[in-house]
Amino acid sequence: MSRRHATALALIAMISLAGCLSSTGANPEPVVRSQEPVELKGTSPQPPKFGHHQSDSEIETPTPLENKTPREDVNVTLSEKLLIYKINNYRAESNSGRLVSDPRLGRIARHHSYDMATRDFFNHTNPDGETFTDRVQASSYACGGGGENLRGVFWNRSHTQTEEELAEVILRGFIRSPEHNTGMLLPSHDTIGVGIYIAEDGRTYATVDFCDGNPGEDP
Repeated sequence: MSRRHATALALIAMISLAGCLSSTGANPEPVVRSQEPVELKGTSPQPPKFGHHQSDSEIETPTPLENKTPREDVNVTLSEKLLIYKINNYRAESNSGRLVSDPRLGRIARHHSYDMATRDFFNHTNPDGETFTDRVQASSYACGGGGENLRGVFWNRSHTQTEEELAEVILRGFIRSPEHNTGMLLPSHDTIGVGIYIAEDGRTYATVDFCDGNPGEDP
């Protein structure tokens, strides 16, 4: 198998699910469940460039949301930045390399979080059948391989009363799940986009998208 093809097969989407969010019950925070990783389908094994090098005119991202939350007691943008910072620090501990944060990939991720919050589902595939791969390809974002991690928690509970605590709880949830953790530490990933949406009742949806725009050459 050529190095190019071997690398392409290694770039997998870590499709791991958490339980649906509900504001009722004794244990409102969902338990992360997982399923087998799924390869990012239909992507070119040798894209022309890294996604974060593309100009805005080359990418068709969704229209920015007017608000990342209807609530007034949380700065969602701060939590997103803190989560990116924490993920990069965690990757550094494993010598996995620093990820470049691209707000445009973050916008793709955030719209999925918003979609889950407003249509009341928790899955990498939305009710219309659109997958993570579909969302990336629809935007024309250069992503030769990648993955998506999802996390559902509640804002303003015992361990999520500050933006920093929220970012930490999301990260720890990924670390505790072997599939999420593996995807988060893949050295092949180069770019990250984080999108968080918090509903009025505190339901918090975090989507973290990873992309690799350089799958390698044949020897």
